[in-house]
Amino acid sequence: MTATAALLPVLLLLLAFGRSAHGAECFPACHPQNGFCEDDNVCRCQPGWQGPLCDQCVTFPGCVNGLCVEPWQCICKDGWDGHLCDLDVRACTSTPCANNGTCVNLDNGQYECSCAPGFSGKDCQKKDGPCVMNGSPCQHGGSCVDDEGRASHASCLCPPGFSGNFCEIVTNSCTPNPCENQGICTDIGGDFRCRCPAGFMDKTCSRPVSTCANEPCLNGGTCLQHSQPEHRILKVSMKELNKSTPLLSEGQAICFTILGVLTSLVVLGTMGIVFLNKCEAWVSNLRYNHMLRKKKNLLLHYNSGEDLAVNIIFPEKIDMTTFSKEAGDEEI
Repeated sequence: MTATAALLPVLLLLLAFGRSAHGAECFPACHPQNGFCEDDNVCRCQPGWQGPLCDQCVTFPGCVNGLCVEPWQCICKDGWDGHLCDLDVRACTSTPCANNGTCVNLDNGQYECSCAPGFSGKDCQKKDGPCVMNGSPCQHGGSCVDDEGRASHASCLCPPGFSGNFCEIVTNSCTPNPCENQGICTDIGGDFRCRCPAGFMDKTCSRPVSTCANEPCLNGGTCLQHSQPEHRILKVSMKELNKSTPLLSEGQAICFTILGVLTSLVVLGTMGIVFLNKCEAWVSNLRYNHMLRKKKNLLLHYNSGEDLAVNIIFPEKIDMTTFSKEAGDEEI
């Protein structure tokens, strides 16, 4: 207890000296970690820190356009680059604005040009001529032309159907003929309409019709686009078809010939059979008539004096007839 009581005054002296050595008396107080106060009420900063209160970091030596958060850093500001932030990368550094235009730096490295009177465009590279400064004097959709600003007066490029210095005169839209490929032009009052020939379409008959659009080729054929009109292509195709495809093939012709010969033989055979049947009937009739005459003569010369009855059967199922000697030729 006696030793502890003896050390107490020493500890109080150390505490008092420490407060005076570490800025306890400075007003305003120094940064508690980055500096300390001396007897003359001045903050003494730790290495890497600066400022009256030792609360500002020191940038890397040689850093030109940079900042720091911790000592010895060099964080570049917008528009600067490099280890020491000494490279100017701002857009206006390259003076992009022409014709005395004023460059203004924007965020993210962009820029904007404020052009002098008589010039326009992103970089003030375009000279404003009469068409821009005074407006277009052209009528009926005419285009104002001033030679990209170099002409002293504006002129007009008129659409079809109009003429004059300012396109104020209405003319025939078909003079000259705007229809291509021999199309027929019709004026419809300030405009025109083309009647295109076969194989062409569009307003001026300038676009060929695709003959392969409907896939005309059959059986796996490949269609090739032809530059001639469609009716000429079809005409050539028909000629080639007539030459390469005969009406009857060789086998069909042979079959039709054999069939004709067989038909002729059948007709001739049928006619022969009919003729033979007729001929046989004619010969039989001659023989039968000859036999009747012989029997009639025999009966007429019979001299017994008795009546005789004879039955004669004719081929056509004729009734029996009685012949007598007295009857004579009329009863037969």
